Amino acid sequence: MTTIIAGRFQTSEQADHAVAALAARSVARESVSVFYVTPPGQHDATLVGGDEHRSAGLEQSGKGAATGAALGASIGVAGALIGATAGLAAPMVAVAGLGAAAAGAYGGSLSGAMSTTLDPGIHQIRHAGMMVAVAVGAGSSDDVAATLRDAGAVDIESAEGTWANGTWDDFDPTTPPALLDPTTKSPVSNDPEAAS
Repeated sequence: MTTIIAGRFQTSEQADHAVAALAARSVARESVSVFYVTPPGQHDATLVGGDEHRSAGLEQSGKGAATGAALGASIGVAGALIGATAGLAAPMVAVAGLGAAAAGAYGGSLSGAMSTTLDPGIHQIRHAGMMVAVAVGAGSSDDVAATLRDAGAVDIESAEGTWANGTWDDFDPTTPPALLDPTTKSPVSNDPEAAS
């Protein structure tokens, strides 16, 4: 396994600047790989779709939407029944009931889908952008991270991986990154309990 330090950049120009900065610090070109990471859900893990089957939140969003729609529609129907007991005319109650049920179903489905998609168990996701990954030797991790940070990296991560033919061979975009804290230069904890 090789230690890899990678930085995410918002533009290809920034990534090119980082590669030039690394070269100026005598980092060998075969130790640097530049590639684009697509947004979460679009990592093309399969030929017919994205990576939604790899995320617990996205996997459950359909069930959350259905549950939310049923709950929202029930609330809408209950509102219409209250209107009926208040003495509204039957056609108005029917129209109001359908409208309330539809609005409740829509709102509930959106809320239900989002509540499962935003899985609190996932603390860090890999965002889209240009990645500059560097296979580092002993003692050069901090220098490479500082160079990427100075070049404008939005996120900097550390990983152990397979480096072959100038590329991060086993890079998996669906794996949450182990981001480095810019002040301590150590991985940021994924454990919400550790932060409290």
